[in-house]
Order: sequence, then structure tokens, then C-alpha cells
Amino acid sequence: AGSEGRASLSRPSCFCRQRGAMAKMAVKVLLLSLLSGGALANAANDEDVGHAIAELKGLIKEQTERIAELQHEDRRLADPANLLSASIYGDLAGTRPYTDQENLNLSMDHLWLIICGTLVMFMQAGFAMVESGSCRFKNVQNVLLKNLTDVCIGTIGWYAFGWSFAFSGPYRADGFRSDGFAGGEQFFGHHFARTRPDGQVEPTIAPLKWFFQWAFCSAAATIVSGGVAERVNFPGYLIFSFVMSSLIYPIIVSWTWGYGWLMAINTTGPVDFAGSGIVHMTGGVGALVGAFIAGPRFGRWMKSDGTEQSRKERIM
Repeated sequence: AGSEGRASLSRPSCFCRQRGAMAKMAVKVLLLSLLSGGALANAANDEDVGHAIAELKGLIKEQTERIAELQHEDRRLADPANLLSASIYGDLAGTRPYTDQENLNLSMDHLWLIICGTLVMFMQAGFAMVESGSCRFKNVQNVLLKNLTDVCIGTIGWYAFGWSFAFSGPYRADGFRSDGFAGGEQFFGHHFARTRPDGQVEPTIAPLKWFFQWAFCSAAATIVSGGVAERVNFPGYLIFSFVMSSLIYPIIVSWTWGYGWLMAINTTGPVDFAGSGIVHMTGGVGALVGAFIAGPRFGRWMKSDGTEQSRKERIM
């Protein structure tokens, strides 16, 4: 008996961890049998023993259900069909067609992100109304044109460089980017689609994510346009809008949402679910710097030149 005990103590700890769940269940079964036998016979009316038995039965049931779930998961993972890559074609080696549930899930994901991206784009209309209502009437068209520029020029910058800097790899095995500063694999929409050996093209999920994140990029650039309203000429703002959408904002996103160096500083990294810091603080800091460089709006608060002030209804 002593040699057997010493042998059991010498087993590796990993062996014990692998058998931990089964050992716990065996102990619970043993305790239940003891309580149900001798202890219960001697204290049939003991309320505490009854509660202990009920608790042990519940624990055994819970462990049994958990074991069944793990066995089901093992069978699912062992199914060769689940080891193949899903494809809209599914006619090549190593691929399979999407299941009905996968098609439904992807359709709902696409619909939801398109709706959310469209709602974010409505911020452009709101910014345009606030900015045009905050400036003099003679500058309303210029302010509206700058908001339109953020969408048009910003789209080019985000497609050409911004998305790649923000969300492309390469990534390490732990999920963080190898180059913690910026990505460099998807310039000009590269990897937005896969080309099959037979020449057919299959889209990836990247264009959907690109659209949703593009809406936030445009919003960040538009925040700056309000900070420099009436004080920046149009050609200069064109250059800024492109730089903001292709370099400044994407780099900030790369450090955070793109799993760059800032996200990898600890186990959780910064948590900014809706972009209060990434989108609005980036745009706000850009507006602050622009306003500091451009200076105040002379004549904004009085009609010394007889110019009609813009309508405050737009702000509302």
C-alpha cells in the first residue's frame, strides 16, 4: 500500500489536472453512497444530512451534464466537415459549402453592420447642420462643401492606405500585430477577395468591415472641419482631409482596435467599445490644433460688416 501511495504521488501534475474532473465526481459519488448508507441509516431524520445529499445529487447531475457537453464538442470537432474552410462554391478540395445556419448568421451580420454604418453616416448630416448654423451666412456653402469633401476625399484615403494601416496584419500567434505601429498588407483593397484556381473570385468579410469603419473615419475628419470653420481655405482642407483619413486616424486605430502596441501593453488593453476616445478624441484634438493654428473667427459675434448671421434653427 505504501509503494502504491508513493507511486501515485510521483505522477506528473498535468496527469492530475487531466483526471481532476473525473476524480471530483468519483469523490462525490463515494460521499453520496456513504451518506445514503451508514450515515443516513443512523440519522434518518437529520435535516442537515438530507440537505447535504440533495446538494451532492445536484453536483453530480451538473458534472454529468458537463461531461456530456464536452463529449459532444469532441465529436463535433472530430467531424471532418468542420475542419474544411467554408466557401460559397464548396467544390474544391479542402472547402465545403456554407450551412444554412452559417448563411443565416452571415446575412444577419451583413444586414446589421450595413444599418449601423448607415446610421453613423447620418452623423455627417448632423455635423453639417451644426457647423452651418454656427457660421455666418456667407460661409454656409463653404462649410457644407468641406463636409462633403470629408466623405469623398476621405473614402479615397481610407481605401488606399487607411484601412491597411488600421486593420491589416501581419499578426502574431497571440492575436496582436507583429508590427505594433501599423499594418501593411491590404493597401488599395488587397485581400478584399480571393481568386480561385479556376479564375473565379470569392469575396471575404473585409469589405463589410471596411464600410463600417469607413463611416467612423469620415466622422473623425468631419469633427475637425467644425473646429476650423470660416478660417481655412478649401485647397488646404482637401490636403488635410486626405492625410487625416489615410494616416492620422488609421494610426490611432491601429494602436487600439487594430491590436497594436497600445492594446498589447497588458492582458486587456484599452477598452473603447464605441470610439469615444478613438474617434471623437482624435477628431477633437485635430480640431483643437487646427483652431489654435488658424486663430479666432474675427467678426463672428457681431454684424459690423452688415453680413447676415446664419440661422440658429440649423443647430437645433
